[in-house]
Amino acid sequence: MIYKRLFACFVLLWLSACGSALRLPLPADIATTATRGPQQMIAFLYRDEQGVRLVSSLSVSTDRPIPLEPPEQQVWLGEIELPADLALAEVNGVQYGLVMAQGEWQPAGQYGPGGMWPHTLASPRLQPFTPETIDLAALLRDTRYEGQVVRLRAALIVSAGTNLLVEEIGPGGVPIATARQVKLRHGERDQAALERLQASGAARFGYVEVIGRWQQGRFEALLITPAPSGSRAPAVTTAGG
Repeated sequence: MIYKRLFACFVLLWLSACGSALRLPLPADIATTATRGPQQMIAFLYRDEQGVRLVSSLSVSTDRPIPLEPPEQQVWLGEIELPADLALAEVNGVQYGLVMAQGEWQPAGQYGPGGMWPHTLASPRLQPFTPETIDLAALLRDTRYEGQVVRLRAALIVSAGTNLLVEEIGPGGVPIATARQVKLRHGERDQAALERLQASGAARFGYVEVIGRWQQGRFEALLITPAPSGSRAPAVTTAGG
């Protein structure tokens, strides 16, 4: 009875959070800390011929979208019926899309084909999640974005020891003097996306759309989509901006 009441409270909190600012962990966060019990997270639902799993980051610049974390940082869901309201993209037999997920975190084991996935959720419940689209000015001005997953449109500069998101760049990828900028975590991880940007020596640069998490003064890249060649990031209108 106590367990049922606690679970009911958990569900109520989950429902109330759906309409408010969310600061939920990613699958990779929980994989290193959780033991057992109710969990909720923001994740990319990823479905291929092996089954469904939750992942923290993706590359969509390859022939088929691929997770950027190893199986031990993913969450196996298997063959489950997906809610009809999930807006999933489909590319070469892979479906993916952002979701809020909750369920019962199970003890570490060997799940999925070949026992490749040590983590799974029992009785998973999935809802679509659409990140707010903002610009760098809003990100730096408004503290409510701390810990949240949002969408940014900006210029990306990646070189040895440097990963930056910049409001505007000039020829050769040099930031405009007045342009705001933030440091980017994991900007170099999606090599397929970087190959689609312009090159200057060892540096890569160009306008992108990035879904990521703002945390402690850095933006953690979860999905990088290069803008069409020669284009700039579209203007973003934000509340209060």
